[in-house]
Amino acid sequence: MDLKNFISTDALRLLFKLNGWSAPKTIEIENMGIFKPDFYETGHILVASNKATIQAKGHTIVKYKNNTYEDVDSLLKEHGNIAVFDFQNWTFEVEKEWVLFKDGEWMTSFTTLDKLPKRTKFRC
Repeated sequence: MDLKNFISTDALRLLFKLNGWSAPKTIEIENMGIFKPDFYETGHILVASNKATIQAKGHTIVKYKNNTYEDVDSLLKEHGNIAVFDFQNWTFEVEKEWVLFKDGEWMTSFTTLDKLPKRTKFRC
């Protein structure tokens, strides 16, 4: 399993806490917290503080088993949640990002857990 995008819900909450954030609003599939922004609608707020939000932004195009999907929901509807266990065979042509906004201004963006910014770095 890809630990940059899928991790136990408890571990995901702990990573956010260690980086100074409150518990994230994440999707769970097969007892895993999903971090990959492509699993979320554009505008989904993952976490918020008094000064900042981390939101999913962008568009998704993913290929899987000779089909092209414009969102992960369509892929999962066709292949079922079990498809996450075959994630290494998903090919993302266009990916969403998590975007950190502070007081409405763009600060940074990232796509994987290992790039989750510390809240104190941006004084959020």
